[in-house]
Amino acid sequence: MALTLKPLLRLTLPLLMLALSFYLSGKTALINNNYLELLGLLPYALFVIVLALAHYFNRSRFFSAALLLATAYWLIQGQLQTSLAELYPLYFYTALSLLLPPGLLFLTILPERGLWNIHGLLPLSITPLLMIAAYIASQHYSEQQLLAFTDLFTIKPYEAYVLSVYASLGFLLSLLLGLVMLVIRNNEAEAAFCACIMFCFATLVGFDQPFISSILFSACGLTLVIGLLRSSFEMAYRDDLTGLFGRRAFNEKLRGLGRQYSIAMMDVDHFKKFNDTHGHDVGDDVLRIVANRIAEVTGGGIPYRYGGEEFCVIFPGKKLKPCVPHLEAAREAIGNYSINLRDKNTRPKNAKEGATQRQSKKDRKKKTVSVTISIGVAEKDDTLTTPKQVLKAADKALYKAKKNGRNCLAR
Repeated sequence: MALTLKPLLRLTLPLLMLALSFYLSGKTALINNNYLELLGLLPYALFVIVLALAHYFNRSRFFSAALLLATAYWLIQGQLQTSLAELYPLYFYTALSLLLPPGLLFLTILPERGLWNIHGLLPLSITPLLMIAAYIASQHYSEQQLLAFTDLFTIKPYEAYVLSVYASLGFLLSLLLGLVMLVIRNNEAEAAFCACIMFCFATLVGFDQPFISSILFSACGLTLVIGLLRSSFEMAYRDDLTGLFGRRAFNEKLRGLGRQYSIAMMDVDHFKKFNDTHGHDVGDDVLRIVANRIAEVTGGGIPYRYGGEEFCVIFPGKKLKPCVPHLEAAREAIGNYSINLRDKNTRPKNAKEGATQRQSKKDRKKKTVSVTISIGVAEKDDTLTTPKQVLKAADKALYKAKKNGRNCLAR
């Protein structure tokens, strides 16, 4: 599957929250002292919500991120509310600036494998391990050694910029690697963790600003809440194999359609025979490829996986005739796509052997196959007045396309 930068759009809301946080940080002088006390407690409340939701949805990475950030905020409130000219506040600030980015990056890279099982121990161990490492170092080394350590990461290298240059580079590297994971996985979890890296960076850069940690860690908590809910929504409404919206999302959309719409039903031709010949693994690859092409349909169409080898595209507010060219373009793109087949029996056992085979002439001449789809489309009119009727008509048109020889569109 080709990688695109479209997943980066998931960061739109966090970036708006970051801009709003900077705006609010300049308005704290106008806030009543009683509300400022509540602002200091707000991050804790949001992190508790994340912990509860992560427990409910069995999401170890969100649970661990909330635990890590709540601990960091507790450390800021308890140990760093004095001048950084003092040794131990400076040490904990430096330790925080060096340990937070890799901790969040580690959660970004880890796959989600559930919370209350043996696999959930790894992300859960991040916070206590980092805390123990920082505490042991503070107790084990002398003040001279701690001072030498903090001197390596000189704070305030520029005016109005508190974070050291090396720690800034650590944040930058962690963010870049996190963005790579976001592009690869295209998931709300990765977007939320990348946003938290940015918020923590902004906190430590402007650490001398009043209430900066309360505001930006509140943004972290809110981002995790939103990311967790969005991620859980996608798990419920998106198809795991193809990444398209699934049958549940399709049924929800049908209930909210307006006065005018068109619906297209699509089916992969001879898919059962293809599956029996090449195996289910290759069949799954074919469904992914077909889904990727259908996902690129233009004209305002919204694609769904209806089930098995069947797909649907809804065109809200569109009559049938303008939709046809866009559907035909998708059909032709799928028919013209060549799929490389690899024999699993001769597949290399290790990377070195695979690299050797890829450079051989024999490996360059891979067997290719192609698939086609048939399409049936119908629109709401005076006769077909409900989504159910339009869908049934599109299904009948699909059957007509099959009878007409397949790899075609029927109305």
